[in-house]
Amino acid sequence: MNIPVAGSAGAGEPDHAAEVSALKGWLRENLVSLIISAIAIGLVIKYLDPIDTLKVMLGLGLVIFIHELGHFLAAKWCDVHVKTFSIGFGPAVPFCAYKWGETTYMIGIIPLGGYVSMIGEGDNADGEEAEEDPRSFRKKTVGQRMLIISAGVVMNIILGMGCFVAAYMHGVQEKPAIVGSIESGSAAWRIGMRTDDSIVQIGSRKKPFFNDIRPIVMATQKKETVEIVIQHAGQNTTETLQIEPLKDEGAKFPQIGVGPPYRLTLLSLKQPGFKPTVPGTPAAAAANPGFEGGDRVIAMTNPDNPAELTELKPDPRDPQNGPDINDYYQRMTKLAGQPITFRVSRKDAGLNYDIVVKPAYRSDLGVRMQMGKVVALRKDGPAEKAGVRAWSEEQPDQGDRIKTVKVTEPGGKETWFAAGDVKNTNPNVTVRKLDPVLLPLELKKWYDRIEPVKEAPRTVRLEVLRKEGHQENTSAELTLTYDPAYRYDRETMTLANSPTPLGGLGLGYWIDAVVFEVEPGGPADGKLSTGDTVTAVRFKSVDDAGNVKPGEWSDIKANQWAWAEAAYQTRPPFSIDLKVKRGKEGGAVEEVSLEGREDTRWPNDDRGFVWQYDFRIQKATDISDALGMGAWRTVRFIREVYMNLYAMAFGRVSAKTMSGPLTIANVSYKFAGEDFWQFLLFMGMISVNLAVVNFLPIPVLDGGHIVFLLLEKILGRPVPEKIFAAAMWIGLAMILSLMLFVIGLDLQRMFF
Repeated sequence: MNIPVAGSAGAGEPDHAAEVSALKGWLRENLVSLIISAIAIGLVIKYLDPIDTLKVMLGLGLVIFIHELGHFLAAKWCDVHVKTFSIGFGPAVPFCAYKWGETTYMIGIIPLGGYVSMIGEGDNADGEEAEEDPRSFRKKTVGQRMLIISAGVVMNIILGMGCFVAAYMHGVQEKPAIVGSIESGSAAWRIGMRTDDSIVQIGSRKKPFFNDIRPIVMATQKKETVEIVIQHAGQNTTETLQIEPLKDEGAKFPQIGVGPPYRLTLLSLKQPGFKPTVPGTPAAAAANPGFEGGDRVIAMTNPDNPAELTELKPDPRDPQNGPDINDYYQRMTKLAGQPITFRVSRKDAGLNYDIVVKPAYRSDLGVRMQMGKVVALRKDGPAEKAGVRAWSEEQPDQGDRIKTVKVTEPGGKETWFAAGDVKNTNPNVTVRKLDPVLLPLELKKWYDRIEPVKEAPRTVRLEVLRKEGHQENTSAELTLTYDPAYRYDRETMTLANSPTPLGGLGLGYWIDAVVFEVEPGGPADGKLSTGDTVTAVRFKSVDDAGNVKPGEWSDIKANQWAWAEAAYQTRPPFSIDLKVKRGKEGGAVEEVSLEGREDTRWPNDDRGFVWQYDFRIQKATDISDALGMGAWRTVRFIREVYMNLYAMAFGRVSAKTMSGPLTIANVSYKFAGEDFWQFLLFMGMISVNLAVVNFLPIPVLDGGHIVFLLLEKILGRPVPEKIFAAAMWIGLAMILSLMLFVIGLDLQRMFF
């Protein structure tokens, strides 16, 4: 039941009693919807910014309005009788319906889309009115009907391009194609790319931005390579690389394994209570004053003289927009274990503040895990040159396992890191336990000890176990030359199969989730035993109020402890739950909780800051330039969406990368609260995305209707009604299933 709309009364005085009665009936009929709407409005007022929420509603409403306006204008141009033009579904919001001429214009109470209702189309296709009305949709030519159906898509593309053009006229923030971090063992890591490399070309795209990388990489097939031209920091020459993107376990799409760059400005969000530091870290504990979003680090403790503060070097690529973050990272490495004073510039206050941050240390669980196989080698790196063998899917029985690492100390004595027991009678040799988690740190400390001694050898001897013919665990000793060029590279381990990197040796190895030794008196003593296998982990987190919350269980395979260890070290309060399979085959699975302890032997570089992404302003010089940029951005985004769908169809991209209405609304809200022009850019992307998705050849969607019209043109008659109806029901089931799936993903991202 709809309430009476303006203009619907007959001649003479309106029947006020009838209108009041109809309004009461409408209220009774839609009471539940109104209560839900009132609750939603109340929650917005209490927990969200009403102005930003209104911006999101207007922005998304505009995208829907333009789409439906395309259908409406095309229908009117083709002289089709339009009964209803609605933004939203369901009954009209009170006082938001108006009849002008033959068409009712309204806002529906369910804001999840819109529709244009025409005589002879959809629910009105089979009625008597559709047969008799000469302006019926079904009586128009195939070409006219195709125009009406596709007009919404065309209008959304025009709107998207218009948003892009307007944004480029003002200036758009684009992340530069600079390597901020490299995933250990990734395609970029193996080919020899380094942090702070500039990507000057990828595929046919010259002078790309960071967001240009992903769609090009996602479009590749297995074993296909992409040409990348890079320029190392501080060099004028370029290097051309052929890189094969990898889709590793845990990755949702093929990737080369590089992360975007950051700038030395703390992340700023308008969310109530947001802090740009990780709770439980030294940065979060800093006070008098504490850190705030938008603070920019301009100076910090000098590693060569810790008693003084010195300004950070300017960014050589963008001197006007802040200090060089590489100078910051190197200082953090050199000052690990010491208090650091940061001088921050607080724009809102117009003042500078000096803030002292205490050291951060590795959390120790008191357990030594089993060394796994070497699985990644850097091209032309020390390990590859020395003949180290890596595991691969093609040769799963290969892969060296490091048994002993031997280094020469200043003065000529040696230190051996041994996985097992080693009989040693040489007084010039010190034997220490080989912990696969600590080995990268041990080698960095060793190099820092020998680096000032010019005549000290830079070689590392590896004793490895390998398979030779039919012989398992054959021992071989290899000599590698340590490469200090990768001393300050930022290597991450965010994927389940990412290996632990030895950057200076150019190799990465797995750490098996098998207990090799338990330290007496340590956190794991009495809870874990040699031979236990960890099958799942659950990390805990702490909020700003100090409340500890458990996360979700994550299953891990026998070779994936490196990822679990790396993830654990970033999650205060450093408490972890494990599912442990006891002993060998057939052992029981038990849950174990471990509380880590601070290990002051191993200070961390990271102290808990949350930085903003680096960006460059890309601004059009005039309207012609803006039109060119807008057109290019529109084409790029359309290609990206179709490439993503194509890659999903062939299993190269996970369906979990999709986003639903909740994620779109959430991201829109964040953009609306931060920067209007980035919000406008995002609305353009949503508009183009709506156009692309609507034009997919799925029944119910505009693209599906186009397919049926093409068939009608080819056959010379409409598709049989039973086939058409069956296809519509199948299409509707597909769309509803997809909506439930993406909303489930949205809820998982937002709350779990």
